[in-house]
Amino acid sequence: MVGVDVGGTKTALLAVDIASGEDLARDRFSTPTDAGPEVMIAGLCEAVPHLLGKANRARDELRAIGLAVPGLVDVEQGRVIVAGNLQGWTDVPLRDIVCRELGVPTFVDQDANAAALGERWRGGAKEMHNFVFLALGTGVGAGLVINGRIHRGFHHAAGEVGNFVMGREFLGQERGRHGNLELLVGSPAIKEETRRTAGEELPAAEAIERAEDDARLEPVVDDVADYVAMAVINIAALLDPEAIILGGGTASAGDDLLEPVRERVEREMAIRPTLMHSVLGEEAQLHGAVFGALWELDPDLALREELR
Repeated sequence: MVGVDVGGTKTALLAVDIASGEDLARDRFSTPTDAGPEVMIAGLCEAVPHLLGKANRARDELRAIGLAVPGLVDVEQGRVIVAGNLQGWTDVPLRDIVCRELGVPTFVDQDANAAALGERWRGGAKEMHNFVFLALGTGVGAGLVINGRIHRGFHHAAGEVGNFVMGREFLGQERGRHGNLELLVGSPAIKEETRRTAGEELPAAEAIERAEDDARLEPVVDDVADYVAMAVINIAALLDPEAIILGGGTASAGDDLLEPVRERVEREMAIRPTLMHSVLGEEAQLHGAVFGALWELDPDLALREELR
């Protein structure tokens, strides 16, 4: 099986042996965000056989593929409704196209949902039935697991927390296709703030890690911690999950982000979820995509694997 995580800057691939569960090979390439879905899908269909070669597997040994993509996804149809950070990705029948090109069962889901699946299968949520995976990266989203099932919503838009409006002053602003929270704590916004305040664009996680030794970065990181904590409080107040798992590239800053967020949340809430790092880190989406591929191939096998 192959799992694919289509991100806002890079696309990652993982090949896994069905019988043993062993991770066989990884690969990645830059996501052509401005080129449209045709170019992206063509590149993907070239990358998969290359990955199989790295794994010492023949092309005809591929059994299924799972894809995690940003934006809104109709899982039952395998259709990308819209992918906010990918230009031209509107009403794309991704499952049907990839299935036709690669000739295997294909699973497609929104990336934060895939991350939640991955964390429940192979990560820190194995024993949890109510939790949220909060993905902090180029965009901001959440995978919601309620009573053991992914909650996707009537319009396939549940978990789009990047659309949270974080203050009265932000109401009515023109933001294009981006949400208010995304424009405040998405990695491009953090890079822009570090350029403005420190004179250099820094990856979000690096800026957070360096803030302790660089006073110029402290206000940037304080703002990020404030807004992430506010998002956590809103999610917790609505859903009362057992845990909120922070993942994505920005969350790779580790305790430098988690601890200030936790402190802010503890001051505001008497009843609060456990806040924790993603065990799978930036690969949570990949593992969730693999689990989705397994489910598409054989749901009974997927359930046995999940319970193992």
